[in-house]
Amino acid sequence: MNKISIKLGMTVVVLVLALSCKEPVKEVEKKNVKPNIIMVMVDQMRFDRFGAMGDSIVKTPNIDALSKEGMLFKNAYCPSPVCTPSRASVKTGIYPPGNGMVTNWVPFKKKVAGTTSIDQYLLTERLKLQGYYTGMVGKLHFVPADDKFGFDFKALNDAPYSVYANDDKNSDYVKWLKENHFKDHEKDIVEIFDRDESYYPDSIYKFIMGSGWRTEKQHDIPWTINESMNFIKNTDPEKPFFLFTSIFGPHQPYLAPAPWDAMYNPDDIELGPRFYADLEDSPIFQMSGFGKLSKKLRASWGERKYKEVLAAYYGQIAMIDHYLGKMFDQLKEKEIWENTWIVFLADHGDFNTAYGTFFKGEMYDVSAKIPLIIKPAAMEGVRGVRDELVNSLDVYGTLLDIAGDKDWRNLPEMESRSLLPLIETENSTQEWDNKVYSIIGDDPDKNLCMLRSNSLKIIRKAVADNKAIYEMYDFVNDPLETQNVFGNVAYADVQEELKTELDTWWKKQADRYPQEIDKSFWKH
Repeated sequence: MNKISIKLGMTVVVLVLALSCKEPVKEVEKKNVKPNIIMVMVDQMRFDRFGAMGDSIVKTPNIDALSKEGMLFKNAYCPSPVCTPSRASVKTGIYPPGNGMVTNWVPFKKKVAGTTSIDQYLLTERLKLQGYYTGMVGKLHFVPADDKFGFDFKALNDAPYSVYANDDKNSDYVKWLKENHFKDHEKDIVEIFDRDESYYPDSIYKFIMGSGWRTEKQHDIPWTINESMNFIKNTDPEKPFFLFTSIFGPHQPYLAPAPWDAMYNPDDIELGPRFYADLEDSPIFQMSGFGKLSKKLRASWGERKYKEVLAAYYGQIAMIDHYLGKMFDQLKEKEIWENTWIVFLADHGDFNTAYGTFFKGEMYDVSAKIPLIIKPAAMEGVRGVRDELVNSLDVYGTLLDIAGDKDWRNLPEMESRSLLPLIETENSTQEWDNKVYSIIGDDPDKNLCMLRSNSLKIIRKAVADNKAIYEMYDFVNDPLETQNVFGNVAYADVQEELKTELDTWWKKQADRYPQEIDKSFWKH
């Protein structure tokens, strides 16, 4: 064999070896080309109740670590400061009037804009078209509860009580609790949940706190995380998954089981300057139920009671953080942490003693602003903090962009944006429409909406016949929203501009309300 033939033979061998070496690499690249996505939603968590947002009392090492590995959005708002409407908007990319879920326990519209099926908007259905296996654990809060809503797997815990709807009858958590911990119990546990929920309005303190009768093993927080971890454990490693882990807390009852119930001493709690503000010059607040509740509680409670409630709230957040850490550890042990996007957010906030009151349903930051952290998969995006005004509605478009959906922007009346431009670059001067809206109410002639534009927020309360009352806040001079400046001559020009803009948006939303609202799922 001559030298030329030897060289040719060696070349062929080298080429064959190279091709055979490259093929497995290509095969590996084909597997899990798309990243996994986990959306962790907590219920009624105030935007600033974790360490990364400056809270020096509550201990949230896992949430704080997540923020360091991802992007923390310091000015994130919800599309509606109440459970179902906010959640429905995140899952469809459109505000409640457009998707039909304008209050709790009402169904989606069948069609959006009169022509397009709501199924074409559902985040889960669109992710399935991109090859994702979809699952949810915990609180979904959509009706009818037996609908799949695009999830391949569901383990529900919408609520463990029966006083408003049939949430208990559809709860996988309640079923698990009865079968595993209360099989031979004399009393139906739903009656105990109902008792705690029924303390309102006679005893606000008992209603907020609850009786804390469950042990840690019986509580829904570990159940939700354990079921989520089982889902992750059983997923196909060659197929990307989307998991919606939806924790019922820190929604009331705030009181967590031992040892979390005693983790924070009420004497160490600071109520903060918002607590001492009374919003006396804010007509929307004063005419609301929260203004009345504030006066009632201030007259009957001392500061100690408020601090006891906050200490309980902090304990439940610490418990949530602890169990989230277990799920994050599982992702790392399974070596899929690096290939997983994680979104941490709340459906809405909680007054949490601000202005002397509790709960949600108004447009002040404590109610309408939310925690939002997005951790990218490895080698994607940048880490840091963004100050831009964003909405959890924008999570919809963000996740579909991540999944490779090229068509979601073309859906009629789509209102979501994508946050990827804010995650993929460190350039804070890039073009971003620095405005955000929120809306609440099942009647456009009585509803409430707001516009935050840069450092100003205007709130509109409809009072029928296209009339409204307003409030406005300047976050440069008043970051805690204590001084209503609507009507102040110094703001006359910008006030008129923002008022016109919000009125126009309100009219657009009013025209999109469902003609009839099906409340047959409510208990009357």
